Amino acid sequence: METTIYFFTGTGNSLKVAKALAEKLVESELIPIAKVWQMENLNSTSEKVGFIFPLYYSGLPKIVHDFINNLDLSKSNYIFTVITSAGDINEQPLQQLNKILEAKAKALSAGFFVTMPSNYIIGYEVPSEEYQKKCFERASSQVELISEIINNRKENLNQVIFEKDVSRSERINNTFQEEVLQSDKSFYADENCTSCGICEQVCPVNNVILVEGIPQWQHKCQQCLACINFCPEKSIQFSTYTLKTQRYHHPEITLQEVIDQHK
Repeated sequence: METTIYFFTGTGNSLKVAKALAEKLVESELIPIAKVWQMENLNSTSEKVGFIFPLYYSGLPKIVHDFINNLDLSKSNYIFTVITSAGDINEQPLQQLNKILEAKAKALSAGFFVTMPSNYIIGYEVPSEEYQKKCFERASSQVELISEIINNRKENLNQVIFEKDVSRSERINNTFQEEVLQSDKSFYADENCTSCGICEQVCPVNNVILVEGIPQWQHKCQQCLACINFCPEKSIQFSTYTLKTQRYHHPEITLQEVIDQHK
Protein backbone atom coordinates (compact mmCIF):
# COMPACT_ATOMS: atom_id res chain seq x y z
CA MET A 1 0.00 0.00 0.00
CA GLU A 2 1.44 3.38 -0.99
CA THR A 3 -0.09 5.33 1.91
CA THR A 4 -1.18 4.26 5.37
CA ILE A 5 -3.16 6.61 7.59
CA TYR A 6 -3.20 5.84 11.29
CA PHE A 7 -6.01 7.66 13.08
CA PHE A 8 -7.38 8.16 16.56
CA THR A 9 -10.84 9.54 17.24
CA GLY A 10 -13.11 10.05 20.23
CA THR A 11 -16.27 11.50 18.77
CA GLY A 12 -15.63 11.29 15.05
CA ASN A 13 -13.97 14.53 13.95
CA SER A 14 -10.59 12.98 13.16
CA LEU A 15 -12.19 9.89 11.64
CA LYS A 16 -14.26 12.06 9.29
CA VAL A 17 -11.13 13.87 8.12
CA ALA A 18 -9.21 10.58 7.79
CA LYS A 19 -11.97 8.99 5.68
CA ALA A 20 -12.28 12.03 3.44
CA LEU A 21 -8.53 12.23 2.91
CA ALA A 22 -8.13 8.50 2.27
CA GLU A 23 -10.65 8.73 -0.55
CA LYS A 24 -8.47 11.30 -2.32
CA LEU A 25 -5.08 9.66 -1.87
CA VAL A 26 -3.54 7.11 -4.21
CA GLU A 27 -3.66 3.55 -2.82
CA SER A 28 -4.39 4.41 0.80
CA GLU A 29 -5.62 2.47 3.80
CA LEU A 30 -6.97 3.52 7.19
CA ILE A 31 -5.78 1.85 10.38
CA PRO A 32 -7.24 2.82 13.78
CA ILE A 33 -4.53 3.38 16.38
CA ALA A 34 -6.83 2.03 19.10
CA LYS A 35 -6.86 -1.35 17.37
CA VAL A 36 -3.09 -1.80 17.04
CA TRP A 37 -1.33 0.40 19.59
CA GLN A 38 -0.61 -2.40 22.07
CA MET A 39 0.63 -4.90 19.50
CA GLU A 40 4.26 -6.01 19.55
CA ASN A 41 6.63 -5.39 16.63
CA LEU A 42 4.61 -2.55 15.18
CA ASN A 43 5.83 -1.59 11.72
CA SER A 44 4.66 0.18 8.61
CA THR A 45 5.57 -0.96 5.12
CA SER A 46 4.07 2.02 3.27
CA GLU A 47 6.14 4.65 1.52
CA LYS A 48 3.88 7.38 2.90
CA VAL A 49 2.55 7.35 6.46
CA GLY A 50 0.12 9.79 8.03
CA PHE A 51 -1.15 10.34 11.55
CA ILE A 52 -4.55 11.97 12.07
CA PHE A 53 -5.70 12.80 15.58
CA PRO A 54 -7.22 15.54 17.73
CA LEU A 55 -5.17 18.13 19.60
CA TYR A 56 -5.12 17.33 23.33
CA TYR A 57 -3.88 19.95 25.77
CA SER A 58 -1.70 21.71 23.20
CA GLY A 59 -0.09 18.50 21.96
CA LEU A 60 -0.43 14.79 21.22
CA PRO A 61 -2.95 12.49 22.89
CA LYS A 62 -1.09 10.02 25.09
CA ILE A 63 -2.21 7.01 23.05
CA VAL A 64 -0.92 8.64 19.86
CA HIS A 65 2.37 9.59 21.49
CA ASP A 66 2.91 6.05 22.78
CA PHE A 67 1.92 4.45 19.48
CA ILE A 68 4.23 6.51 17.28
CA ASN A 69 7.09 5.96 19.72
CA ASN A 70 6.71 2.20 19.23
CA LEU A 71 6.10 2.19 15.47
CA ASP A 72 8.88 1.07 13.13
CA LEU A 73 8.95 3.56 10.26
CA SER A 74 12.19 2.43 8.64
CA LYS A 75 10.46 1.73 5.31
CA SER A 76 8.58 5.03 5.20
CA ASN A 77 10.07 8.15 3.61
CA TYR A 78 7.20 10.64 3.59
CA ILE A 79 5.47 11.25 6.91
CA PHE A 80 2.61 13.68 7.43
CA THR A 81 0.10 14.59 10.09
CA VAL A 82 -3.35 16.17 10.15
CA ILE A 83 -4.41 17.52 13.53
CA THR A 84 -8.02 18.38 14.26
CA SER A 85 -8.66 21.06 16.85
CA ALA A 86 -11.23 23.59 17.96
CA GLY A 87 -8.89 26.39 16.93
CA ASP A 88 -6.03 26.11 19.45
CA ILE A 89 -3.28 25.88 16.83
CA ASN A 90 0.37 25.94 17.84
CA GLU A 91 3.69 24.43 16.80
CA GLN A 92 3.99 22.13 19.82
CA PRO A 93 2.41 18.96 18.37
CA LEU A 94 4.49 19.33 15.20
CA GLN A 95 7.66 19.68 17.25
CA GLN A 96 6.59 16.84 19.50
CA LEU A 97 5.97 14.53 16.57
CA ASN A 98 9.15 15.53 14.78
CA LYS A 99 11.21 14.83 17.90
CA ILE A 100 9.83 11.29 18.03
CA LEU A 101 10.62 10.85 14.35
CA GLU A 102 14.16 12.22 14.68
CA ALA A 103 14.89 9.46 17.19
CA LYS A 104 14.01 7.06 14.38
CA ALA A 105 16.22 8.94 11.87
CA LYS A 106 13.08 10.30 10.19
CA ALA A 107 11.47 13.72 9.87
CA LEU A 108 8.02 15.17 9.48
CA SER A 109 7.45 16.14 5.85
CA ALA A 110 4.09 17.89 6.12
CA GLY A 111 1.72 19.02 8.84
CA PHE A 112 -1.79 20.42 8.77
CA PHE A 113 -4.44 21.69 11.18
CA VAL A 114 -8.15 21.33 10.48
CA THR A 115 -10.59 23.23 12.67
CA MET A 116 -13.57 21.17 13.81
CA PRO A 117 -16.31 21.65 16.43
CA SER A 118 -15.12 21.09 19.99
CA ASN A 119 -16.16 17.93 21.82
CA TYR A 120 -14.46 19.09 25.02
CA ILE A 121 -17.69 19.57 26.90
CA ILE A 122 -15.99 19.38 30.29
CA GLY A 123 -14.59 22.80 29.53
CA TYR A 124 -16.71 24.40 26.83
CA GLU A 125 -20.24 24.54 25.45
CA VAL A 126 -21.02 22.67 22.24
CA PRO A 127 -20.86 25.10 19.30
CA SER A 128 -24.01 25.96 17.39
CA GLU A 129 -25.16 23.90 14.42
CA GLU A 130 -24.49 26.88 12.17
CA TYR A 131 -20.87 27.03 13.35
CA GLN A 132 -20.53 23.27 12.99
CA LYS A 133 -21.74 23.47 9.39
CA LYS A 134 -19.15 26.15 8.59
CA CYS A 135 -16.42 23.97 10.12
CA PHE A 136 -17.45 20.98 8.02
CA GLU A 137 -17.55 23.01 4.80
CA ARG A 138 -14.15 24.54 5.48
CA ALA A 139 -12.69 21.15 6.41
CA SER A 140 -13.85 19.67 3.12
CA SER A 141 -11.97 22.37 1.20
CA GLN A 142 -8.89 21.88 3.35
CA VAL A 143 -8.84 18.13 2.75
CA GLU A 144 -8.84 18.78 -1.00
CA LEU A 145 -5.71 20.93 -0.70
CA ILE A 146 -4.05 18.54 1.75
CA SER A 147 -4.56 15.60 -0.59
CA GLU A 148 -2.84 17.44 -3.45
CA ILE A 149 0.19 18.14 -1.28
CA ILE A 150 0.45 14.54 -0.09
CA ASN A 151 -0.15 12.94 -3.48
CA ASN A 152 2.69 15.07 -4.87
CA ARG A 153 4.97 14.41 -1.89
CA LYS A 154 5.38 18.11 -1.18
CA GLU A 155 6.83 19.45 2.05
CA ASN A 156 5.13 22.37 3.77
CA LEU A 157 7.16 22.77 6.97
CA ASN A 158 10.21 24.92 7.56
CA GLN A 159 12.87 24.99 10.25
CA VAL A 160 11.32 28.04 11.95
CA ILE A 161 8.39 25.88 13.08
CA PHE A 162 10.73 23.49 14.86
CA GLU A 163 12.74 26.29 16.49
CA LYS A 164 9.84 28.27 17.96
CA ASP A 165 9.62 28.36 21.75
CA VAL A 166 6.73 26.11 22.80
CA SER A 167 7.86 25.51 26.37
CA ARG A 168 4.53 26.54 27.89
CA SER A 169 2.55 24.23 25.60
CA GLU A 170 5.07 21.48 26.24
CA ARG A 171 4.57 21.77 30.00
CA ILE A 172 0.78 21.67 29.56
CA ASN A 173 0.91 18.53 27.44
CA ASN A 174 3.50 16.80 29.63
CA THR A 175 1.30 17.33 32.69
CA PHE A 176 -1.71 16.05 30.76
CA GLN A 177 0.09 12.87 29.70
CA GLU A 178 1.29 12.24 33.25
CA GLU A 179 -2.20 12.61 34.74
CA VAL A 180 -4.66 11.58 32.04
CA LEU A 181 -5.00 7.89 32.95
CA GLN A 182 -6.39 8.85 36.35
CA SER A 183 -8.58 11.68 35.07
CA ASP A 184 -11.56 9.35 34.86
CA LYS A 185 -12.03 9.61 38.63
CA SER A 186 -14.35 12.53 37.90
CA PHE A 187 -16.67 10.50 35.63
CA TYR A 188 -19.87 8.96 36.94
CA ALA A 189 -23.30 7.89 35.71
CA ASP A 190 -26.29 9.64 37.24
CA GLU A 191 -29.79 8.30 37.92
CA ASN A 192 -30.74 8.51 34.23
CA CYS A 193 -28.42 5.62 33.34
CA THR A 194 -30.27 2.68 31.73
CA SER A 195 -27.31 0.27 31.72
CA CYS A 196 -27.35 0.22 27.91
CA GLY A 197 -23.59 -0.42 27.77
CA ILE A 198 -22.81 2.07 25.00
CA CYS A 199 -20.16 3.75 27.14
CA GLU A 200 -18.44 0.39 27.55
CA GLN A 201 -18.61 -0.38 23.84
CA VAL A 202 -17.45 3.01 22.60
CA CYS A 203 -14.37 3.44 24.79
CA PRO A 204 -11.34 2.97 22.49
CA VAL A 205 -9.12 1.60 25.27
CA ASN A 206 -11.68 -0.58 27.10
CA ASN A 207 -11.58 1.70 30.11
CA VAL A 208 -15.30 1.42 30.97
CA ILE A 209 -16.95 -1.72 32.30
CA LEU A 210 -20.44 -2.28 33.67
CA VAL A 211 -20.57 -3.62 37.22
CA GLU A 212 -24.12 -4.66 38.13
CA GLY A 213 -25.28 -2.42 35.30
CA ILE A 214 -23.36 0.67 36.50
CA PRO A 215 -20.44 2.09 34.45
CA GLN A 216 -17.10 1.93 36.23
CA TRP A 217 -13.92 3.57 34.93
CA GLN A 218 -10.65 1.62 35.15
CA HIS A 219 -8.06 4.42 35.30
CA LYS A 220 -6.53 4.03 31.87
CA CYS A 221 -8.48 6.94 30.41
CA GLN A 222 -7.33 8.84 27.32
CA GLN A 223 -9.94 11.58 27.89
CA CYS A 224 -11.37 11.18 24.38
CA LEU A 225 -14.84 11.83 25.87
CA ALA A 226 -16.53 9.21 23.70
CA CYS A 227 -18.34 7.73 26.71
CA ILE A 228 -19.90 11.00 27.78
CA ASN A 229 -20.73 12.30 24.31
CA PHE A 230 -22.33 9.10 22.99
CA CYS A 231 -24.43 8.34 26.08
CA PRO A 232 -28.01 8.40 24.73
CA GLU A 233 -29.46 9.48 28.08
CA LYS A 234 -26.79 12.13 28.79
CA SER A 235 -26.39 10.37 32.11
CA ILE A 236 -22.58 10.32 32.20
CA GLN A 237 -21.17 13.37 33.91
CA PHE A 238 -17.72 14.78 34.62
CA SER A 239 -17.87 16.21 38.13
CA THR A 240 -20.29 19.17 37.97
CA TYR A 241 -18.93 20.55 34.70
CA THR A 242 -21.28 18.76 32.33
CA LEU A 243 -24.61 18.93 34.15
CA LYS A 244 -25.92 21.63 31.82
CA THR A 245 -23.83 21.16 28.69
CA GLN A 246 -25.00 19.56 25.46
CA ARG A 247 -23.25 16.55 23.89
CA TYR A 248 -21.40 16.36 20.58
CA HIS A 249 -20.26 13.81 18.04
CA HIS A 250 -19.71 14.25 14.32
CA PRO A 251 -23.10 13.87 12.62
CA GLU A 252 -21.69 11.86 9.70
CA ILE A 253 -19.78 9.34 11.82
CA THR A 254 -21.87 6.55 13.28
CA LEU A 255 -21.66 5.06 16.73
CA GLN A 256 -20.67 1.74 15.15
CA GLU A 257 -17.73 3.31 13.32
CA VAL A 258 -16.35 4.65 16.58
CA ILE A 259 -16.88 1.29 18.28
CA ASP A 260 -15.18 -0.51 15.40
CA GLN A 261 -11.91 1.42 15.80
CA HIS A 262 -10.89 -0.91 18.64
CA LYS A 263 -12.72 -4.14 17.75
